[in-house]
Amino acid sequence: MTNAQPVGFWSYTHRDDHLDGGRIVRLSERIANAFEIITGEPLEIFLDKKAIEWGDAWRMRLDSALTGTTFLIPIVTPKFLMSQECRREVITFAGHAASLGLDELLLPIHYVNVPQLTQDAEEHPADEVVELISRRQWVDWRELRLEDEDSPAYRKAVHDLARRLADIINTAPPALPIELAPLNQAEEEPPGFIEIMAEMEEALPAWYETVQQFSESIASIGEESSWAAAEFAASDARGGGFAGRMRVTEELATRLAEPVEKVDALGSKYWSELAAIDPGVIGIIRRASEEDISPEDREAARVFFKEIKELAGITATTTSQLQEFSNSIEGATQGSRRLRPQFRSIQAAVQKVIDSQTIINEWSRMADDVDLGGDDHQ
Repeated sequence: MTNAQPVGFWSYTHRDDHLDGGRIVRLSERIANAFEIITGEPLEIFLDKKAIEWGDAWRMRLDSALTGTTFLIPIVTPKFLMSQECRREVITFAGHAASLGLDELLLPIHYVNVPQLTQDAEEHPADEVVELISRRQWVDWRELRLEDEDSPAYRKAVHDLARRLADIINTAPPALPIELAPLNQAEEEPPGFIEIMAEMEEALPAWYETVQQFSESIASIGEESSWAAAEFAASDARGGGFAGRMRVTEELATRLAEPVEKVDALGSKYWSELAAIDPGVIGIIRRASEEDISPEDREAARVFFKEIKELAGITATTTSQLQEFSNSIEGATQGSRRLRPQFRSIQAAVQKVIDSQTIINEWSRMADDVDLGGDDHQ
């Protein structure tokens, strides 16, 4: 793989490929072949996420100027959005591409209908990965996947997609790092490296506090659920039957209204704040890796990186607990039509925190790879 050679990372679930008779993998091969016919240059596509080469190539290209010839091509299906690994890939790549002003290098293929990407979106809880995908010009393959692979319609669609990849490479502007806007917008003079680092350092405790508030609200939801379980048992013991259970369900829905609303708001706030500054922070970490930064900037970076590592460690524990809670209420989403929307809202909010952890973990990983001439940030 040469430095200039374009590379595509084919992000999909193996189960989807199996269920579709291997057509997803074959599609990647057809696109690579069409690209080489059109351009005369090979397009290497990485498929096997279990291979060491996937992770090595992924990280190496994201951390270097090679990002400008690196595509992520997510094969979007309902199962894709259920895969935390696939979600993590989209979030990480989107942040890196945006940090260089190259959003078009994330090229989703809408393979099987995902309601949130269609006119039915308002019936489903907001999904931040779907939002990242919807901002791009995704390719609609929902009907094409039902075509014979050798049909004229299918072959033309493959050709058009390969041509689009070639056009993006040929017409994309040079990678330009995105500057992180100051958190204090009242400043008239553009902030320097140290000022930005100082503002980011001040913001870190606020994000941790948001996660703590989120956990407290989840705990209150758990208490209300325990109350309901005890009430169900008492009602059954009195012979209350389904009518008694319905009464408890209705009261539980009322008692959950406030904490569910708070959880939803906290999850959205946490994700939106982190996602908004993700490209800028990635740019800052890249800037810190340059050899020509001043001793003062180097020290500011060292302190900031240490704070990032601490935040990543603390929030990782909380996020793991939230994931367990979300899994525990999976069955409840189907148990009652009255409670279903609330439990889905809880799961969507928890997912926002889990996805936010992906952003923080990537900052921590990048910071670990920067040599600042000391080990304070390790």
